Amino acid sequence: MGLITKYAATLYTGSSESNLQCNAIINCFNGSQITPVMTAYFYHQGYFIPPNSKHVDRVNLRFSISEYDHFLDLLRNEKPVFFYYNEHTKVGYIRTSQEPVWESSIEKSDMEQLLNLDFESTNNY
Repeated sequence: MGLITKYAATLYTGSSESNLQCNAIINCFNGSQITPVMTAYFYHQGYFIPPNSKHVDRVNLRFSISEYDHFLDLLRNEKPVFFYYNEHTKVGYIRTSQEPVWESSIEKSDMEQLLNLDFESTNNY
């Protein structure tokens, strides 16, 4: 399992004559490394998606383009994010660590005031 700390996303475009099968690539990095530790490839709907693989020190995971927004959402909004690849089964994924259900920057005293205001407003009826 590896840690993802940075990423770079690329979207490709081309006409039907370009025979472009891969719409997008997201290179994932760990720390200050200049080479990606994991690359996610996103393929047009209906195109054959090659199996996941590992090349030297980089894992290559392949997805349908329909997964692009979900993948990017995890990278943008969750910390930390990890990737995993099993060379025998060719199964790979990204995941987050355990997180609390509700995260907030509201101070306890502010929350108490908010709850008191709400309680008072419901009792005025």
